[in-house]
Amino acid sequence: MKTIVLAQNTFREGLRDRILLAVVVFGLLVLASGFVIGPLSLGEQTRITQDVGLAAISALCFLIAVLIGTGIVFKEIERKTIYTVFSKPVAGWELILGKFLGLSAIIGMLTVGMSAVLLVVNLIISHQFHPGILIAILLIWMELILLIALSILMSTLCSPVLGAVFTLILYVIGHTSGDLKELAVRFGSPSVEVFSKIVYYALPNLEYLNVRGKVIHGVDVDASYILFACAYALVYALVFLTLAALVVDRKEFK
Repeated sequence: MKTIVLAQNTFREGLRDRILLAVVVFGLLVLASGFVIGPLSLGEQTRITQDVGLAAISALCFLIAVLIGTGIVFKEIERKTIYTVFSKPVAGWELILGKFLGLSAIIGMLTVGMSAVLLVVNLIISHQFHPGILIAILLIWMELILLIALSILMSTLCSPVLGAVFTLILYVIGHTSGDLKELAVRFGSPSVEVFSKIVYYALPNLEYLNVRGKVIHGVDVDASYILFACAYALVYALVFLTLAALVVDRKEFK
């Protein structure tokens, strides 16, 4: 019950930032790409619309998750309101889980709204429904779940600015770790190769959750792969949330 109350408060606070305006911006972005850029692409109008739309969902929701998530616990500490929260009493894991659920609800609402706009625009342009888009959106959502958990962990460790920087760095590494690993092997240095392997296996490989290219080009994505990718994201999210709860528990707020 305490977790639900915390989630509701987080959700309401997020809505006060008027982030729903992002849906309108997204709609204009997709419409512009579909009806303006598309006709200039020599028959690739549908693919460009899908590519830009899916990329916009991922990038915009990631940005919002970082901007809100990296300050979600830090602001409670800075304003001293966290003492009021723990006077209930509330366990550290309840606080973290409540913040996570509230922020996930906000991002989820945005993702649904943006996805609806993308599907409608795509239907208008191509005159057919592409189920593969839903698979890409599902894995984008799982990536966002992981990144929300990561941003909340950063919020317990450092200021919002540093948290945003570190989250962005890990995001870039997560999408390039495979390339970095291959580059280290070609570099020929044993120490660099060992370091790249540690980074590759310790940090989440976000490319597992990126199937936009396959979906756009009509390549089928196996159900087993979808299940693996979802489980992969959820495990890392659980690890990040557990670490965040442990950090909060080690601090004296009561």
